[in-house]
Amino acid sequence: MKRLFFAILAVGLLASEASFAEDDHSKMHDMMMKQGSAQPDDRIELKLPATMKAMQKNMMRMHLDTISEITAALATNDLQKAAAVSKDKLGWSPAEEQRCAKVGEMTGEKDFVSLGKAVHMKADELSAAAKAGNRDKALEHLASLIKNCNSCHAKFRH
Repeated sequence: MKRLFFAILAVGLLASEASFAEDDHSKMHDMMMKQGSAQPDDRIELKLPATMKAMQKNMMRMHLDTISEITAALATNDLQKAAAVSKDKLGWSPAEEQRCAKVGEMTGEKDFVSLGKAVHMKADELSAAAKAGNRDKALEHLASLIKNCNSCHAKFRH
């Protein structure tokens, strides 16, 4: 009898949770519809071949994974790991310079290259601060790095 009671209770709770979730979704949908229709995306489209776009999007996801790894290292006060990951995976290097220059040539967008370089240079500053044992400064650089990413994504799209 107790099993039946708990089974009915569980089904009832699950059903009510689904109902609440649906209500929340409906409210969000209504709110969005009141805002008006979708606004046009007025960011500059990067003129890249489809394969290059896919490769670049994958690289951006890898950069996000790296930022996550840096954040986790800083959260546990593993400053040496944060320094190494920042420098090795996201820092400015001759190879990174070549990649950015190639994409810049393909798109013809000089700002794209300078915004990208700013991200990688900030990763080097983050690395130096972490290596010096200055966690607060490393976190400041991480915040700036993310703002640099957002600046580029606010200006450009695929």
